[in-house]
Amino acid sequence: MAKSFYSAYVEHCMRFYSRYPNLTRFRSDADKENWFACKNALKDFSAEDTERLLIIYREGDTIADNVYQLSKREKINQDSLWKLLGSLERKVARNRGLI
Repeated sequence: MAKSFYSAYVEHCMRFYSRYPNLTRFRSDADKENWFACKNALKDFSAEDTERLLIIYREGDTIADNVYQLSKREKINQDSLWKLLGSLERKVARNRGLI
């Protein structure tokens, strides 16, 4: 998957969200806006896809390695996971006003 100009930003936001999905207090308005951009973007995905996305971002390895590991574990084509990630990235970026 080709990286967009907002990929690193969305990755940062999603890694935070995936580790703290039930947060109620935030250190800054930006953290709060990022968290809600992720939460609202994830509402558009099935429960199964949401869990896959959270696993990819929650694991400590690189996104590419996490995609590879998840595809092996669940016997899913990596391309379908990359498409899922791309769709999520666009939704988070749109919610955050980046595009």
